[in-house]
Amino acid sequence: MKKLTKFSIIAAISICAGLAHAVDLKSLRSIGSDLAKAASLSDADIIEGSRNMMAQMDEQNGVAPTGSDYAQRLARLTQGLENEDGLKLNFAVYMSDDVNAFATPDGGIRVYAGLMDLMTDDELRGVIGHEIGHAKLGHSKSQMKNALLMSAGTKAAGVAGGTVGKAVAANAKTIEAFANAQFSQKDETASDDYGFAFMRKHKVDPAALASAFRKLAKMSGGGNTLMSSHPEPAARARRVEEKLAKM
Repeated sequence: MKKLTKFSIIAAISICAGLAHAVDLKSLRSIGSDLAKAASLSDADIIEGSRNMMAQMDEQNGVAPTGSDYAQRLARLTQGLENEDGLKLNFAVYMSDDVNAFATPDGGIRVYAGLMDLMTDDELRGVIGHEIGHAKLGHSKSQMKNALLMSAGTKAAGVAGGTVGKAVAANAKTIEAFANAQFSQKDETASDDYGFAFMRKHKVDPAALASAFRKLAKMSGGGNTLMSSHPEPAARARRVEEKLAKM
């Protein structure tokens, strides 16, 4: 995902200003302020934005009730992980058939029911370890900042088009941008390695991480969000197996 530089932000504001005849100038000034704030976000700002986004996502997505089979299974699998590697974590299940899981920089880990239906306990632990890696290694934080920048830019484009009253709310665009973000191959490899080490640390067979990738590799389309946003699961399975062979 391409980051907005200060020059591109100024350019975006300048383009908007050129269309001022069709724009609510008060709203335009507000959008320019949003872009400037997003560009200079501190780590604390990103964490706060992440928590706010997660609260909205939890409200929009059906979170499995505490006493449900899904919630109880996840609680069992993540017992003792409330503070993992210095990162305070919180877990929940989204009652969706999507095969997906994600982490946010504030330590939120969300697992979809579709993924839980597909994976064994140890495979799920491998996926959870991988997602913790994204949070711990700063990948999720970078994606969150990019999402905030993109939502501000989208809002600005809506104002420039003369559709101030119909512009999509920034929160909704932030969620959309974060959900559609894709990590680089370098980030994925680093998180795979973190997940591998995580499994060894917790005395879980790392081979389960490879088998999880094998299952994802067999799937195509139909809500397999995890596979579509994470490249080449078969190659990643082979890499895990190669690491195992060297042990």
